[in-house]
Amino acid sequence: MKFYEVPPEVDNAIKNTSIRTFVRVVFELADGDVYIRDSDVLECVMTSYKSEDGGIVNLGELLLDNTHGSYDLEQHAELVPGLGVQIWYCFGERTNTFFRFHMFVDADGFQIQETGFSNKTCKIKLIDLSKKLDDQKLQRNWTDAQTVVHSLVCDKLHPENSLVHIIAARGGINANEINCGTLPFDIPYVVVAGSAWKELCALAKAYNAVVECGKDMTISFIESPYDSGNEYNDDSCFSLNECEITHYRFFNNREKYANNVRLKYTRYVQMERQELWSYSDAPVWYDEDMKPYYPFTDDSRKIISDNDYQAIYTAKNDEGKTRNVVYADSIDSEAEFLEAMEVTGEDKPVVIQYDITTYKDRAIVQLGRDGKLIGVRKAAITGRAIISETNYSVFVKDDEEIASHGQIVRNITSKFLSDDVFDGEPFCQRRAKDFLSECVNCKGAYYLTTFIPLIHARVGAFMDIRLNTKNGFKKVRIDELTFRYKKEEAFSSELWVTRV
Repeated sequence: MKFYEVPPEVDNAIKNTSIRTFVRVVFELADGDVYIRDSDVLECVMTSYKSEDGGIVNLGELLLDNTHGSYDLEQHAELVPGLGVQIWYCFGERTNTFFRFHMFVDADGFQIQETGFSNKTCKIKLIDLSKKLDDQKLQRNWTDAQTVVHSLVCDKLHPENSLVHIIAARGGINANEINCGTLPFDIPYVVVAGSAWKELCALAKAYNAVVECGKDMTISFIESPYDSGNEYNDDSCFSLNECEITHYRFFNNREKYANNVRLKYTRYVQMERQELWSYSDAPVWYDEDMKPYYPFTDDSRKIISDNDYQAIYTAKNDEGKTRNVVYADSIDSEAEFLEAMEVTGEDKPVVIQYDITTYKDRAIVQLGRDGKLIGVRKAAITGRAIISETNYSVFVKDDEEIASHGQIVRNITSKFLSDDVFDGEPFCQRRAKDFLSECVNCKGAYYLTTFIPLIHARVGAFMDIRLNTKNGFKKVRIDELTFRYKKEEAFSSELWVTRV
């Protein structure tokens, strides 16, 4: 991940401490974007961080001067929760400017405040689109789980088959609003049931990608080291030395340390066409050749009497073991089912119901005998199935670290892992190794403040820091950043970084 690219004049201004940084705010009104008075912006605090779910979240807070009543709701009907707000950072003149955040007013709206008769202000809390994407009540068919089969993790050329695009669509995001790379890993089967944001975060976590509701595109799903179409970049983009760092605090993030990783997931496998169900309800009779058959002598059998008799599918894996079926297609039609049925005489049962569309892991079957005595030798359903291998795990460990520190286990689960080969080994195996490497290489973390306005820095980007002249520069990754602007005080950048 790199820092945002900024115009040369902005890049020069960032490094020039004699030029004051200030904030410009744009309200996205119905008649067009409107800049509010620069002098009205008393404070602007913007924070960007990587959440535990795995996505990058942006939030902020504005304090505006409301002496002139510019932000009174009675006079301005459009100043409501959900209003789009743009945050621009400027240097010296308005021409040296950089658009950094695209936000929305939160549910509390424009909070008018007044102390005495002269201190009139308006507080606005800002959220990004991730907050809306995490609210299932606002999404299409949010109560319906969606089953997706044989999709790729991310394919911008074929969004109809791309899991990123399918999940985003549940939140109302179109394909042309997504910036993404290429992750051509096949996911045989997955059920998408959570909010669009949580599902995208889980997917990003599985493939070490960055997912963010950014300033340029509605959603970005990028920077995965497993992206075959884009070169992953972990070069340092900026450096801070001891003269530019105004405060730092080191802390040991050993809670992230582990030397034994267990990557657990349910493995879904596509099987070739085979028999998925065969009728076997007792009682069973045997003819003179000791061949079994099922006598339909009355209407007491459930497959006759019940109108919701379930023919639950199972299939055999490559080792011949029976496994549950989660999804089946290419199922026998009703005509094929009846034609393949074997009976002792000439009469076959009547098919009253044969439903193979309502459920993907079973059929609803009801037969009738039309008052006849029928002996059924075999009634079976054939199709192609995806089976589940539950509690499938990949174990990796570092014996040297275990000898030094004792065994510390980290259990990681994901429903989005693929068995496709990456660099000569199954992806799940490679991902487990990379997880172990991340857990072992915990070199500590820092909280830093600086007067340098690092407004082009991004969570996930890399930079170098030097804390004193005795030690060299250390490479770190940005995990969280905050930009603090106050009209009457110096600009401050705050960063939480991890050594890499």
